[in-house]
Amino acid sequence: MNEPLTLWAKLFLRLGLVLLAIGLLPLLAIGTLFPAISPVVPVMLSLSVAPLGVLATIAAIILFLAARLRRRRQGPS
Repeated sequence: MNEPLTLWAKLFLRLGLVLLAIGLLPLLAIGTLFPAISPVVPVMLSLSVAPLGVLATIAAIILFLAARLRRRRQGPS
């Protein structure tokens, strides 16, 4: 069974990547595929959802580092 800290890190990483994709992919799609359409909604997604994705990804990295440090202190099992 996975260690709970590692499991939380994986879940936060997935959440962060999904939020980043929701925030940035519409902006990139509108900018490249449909440049004539007003990008109000993609810009709002980029400004509201993408920072949460960055924070979740940073939290996942911190949790991964904490899990690795904890595993190193306990030694091999």
